Amino acid sequence: MSGQLRELKNRIRSVENTKKITRAMEMVAAAKLRRFQILMLNARPFTEKLEEQVRRLHQAQNEAAERARKEGGEAAPLHPFFEKRKSAKAALVVITSDTGLAGSYNLDLINETSDFLAAWKGSKPLLIGIGKSGIAALKRQGHHFEKTYTDLRASRVEEILADFKTYLEELFVSGQTDSIHIVYSHFQTVTSYVSLAEKILPLEEPKQEPGEKAAASADYIFEPSPEAIFEKLIPLYFEAKTRMIFLEALVSEQIARMSAMHQATKNAKEMIEALVLQRNKARQANITKEIIEIVSGSKAARK
Repeated sequence: MSGQLRELKNRIRSVENTKKITRAMEMVAAAKLRRFQILMLNARPFTEKLEEQVRRLHQAQNEAAERARKEGGEAAPLHPFFEKRKSAKAALVVITSDTGLAGSYNLDLINETSDFLAAWKGSKPLLIGIGKSGIAALKRQGHHFEKTYTDLRASRVEEILADFKTYLEELFVSGQTDSIHIVYSHFQTVTSYVSLAEKILPLEEPKQEPGEKAAASADYIFEPSPEAIFEKLIPLYFEAKTRMIFLEALVSEQIARMSAMHQATKNAKEMIEALVLQRNKARQANITKEIIEIVSGSKAARK
């Protein structure tokens, strides 16, 4: 019986240590979540306003081009990022985490990537990986990565984003790929996210918001020229868009990890309670047995 009690005490101590670790990891994930969420929230107003300007100028240029065609003139070309191609050659960016212990976060992204690759009907997409977990898992499945990014620390976010954006622009403009897609976790609320695949190049014409028709139909004067304005504005818009996607992925990762560690801490607490109950029962049985032995010995001594 003493051996069983010793074993239960050791198990309780072990689970308590695990509970301390998972609780600490939950708090670390919560701190990182706040840091990345602040970055994302600060970037969102700029991205939304930039998208609004692109939407208005894009529609204004379309109207100007239509008028030029009716008058028999030549329409000014749109920015290369809007060029529609046959999509025979594609590139796929996969954003996962560097580390595990984040519940089904990485598995959902890997499954989404596998579904995309299985459904793709053109030539095999060129793969670009961000995060060790997805890179390692897809390599085990036999996939090759053209370029990878790891060590996703907060201090390296700007460095990775700058190189990542430049690389994607070069891939598309040089004609190495006809379209670029990205698999990432889209942030919804502070407690939820969804894994999805999204096309980021060529850029789609921004959807018009309700009530913007009059503003969009205004007769814009492009100075110095539509090409010069779009040459500066569209890359800036693409950079802002990729930045938001990357930050949403980082925020979603911390949401997943915080949730997983919270559940692990809760499970450890329940396990400790069950083990303590089991230990108390064993201790009570041991005490009862000792009392019976003492009483039996006392009776035997009287005889």
